[in-house]
Amino acid sequence: MSTALPSLCKPLIISLLAALAMIAVWFTLSAGTDEALCWFALVAAADIALLERWMRSRDQRSPAWIAPVLTLLCCLASLWLIIALNVSYATGFGLHTSAGGMGFGLFSSLLVMRLQALDWLLLAASPVLALALASTGISGRRQSL
Repeated sequence: MSTALPSLCKPLIISLLAALAMIAVWFTLSAGTDEALCWFALVAAADIALLERWMRSRDQRSPAWIAPVLTLLCCLASLWLIIALNVSYATGFGLHTSAGGMGFGLFSSLLVMRLQALDWLLLAASPVLALALASTGISGRRQSL
């Protein structure tokens, strides 16, 4: 087993757990307000990147792609659930049925109709923010003297 794989596992798992938590929070807030809340993409990017950076051990570096990729996946999954909830409201089917049966064509069409220019800008800025925050130093922990 190579040494690259174990050093990749911890930051990847931490970032994945942070992304799953952000998906749950984003979807819950959106369901309560009936809005896409694309500004939450920036909150998710900051959470994923900073948590991964803070959890690094001293002198450990993580690949720069982890936080931006998981931020993109978080945005995609959250928006998929939000659009599926809207489809379930409109059709009367359950969320599980709507999320599983909605194809990419319907998802992208409804997303284009739902989001405004500012929403797209916030979504595009989120992986950039994640990259910037994740790669600004070795560890976010305080170093003891």
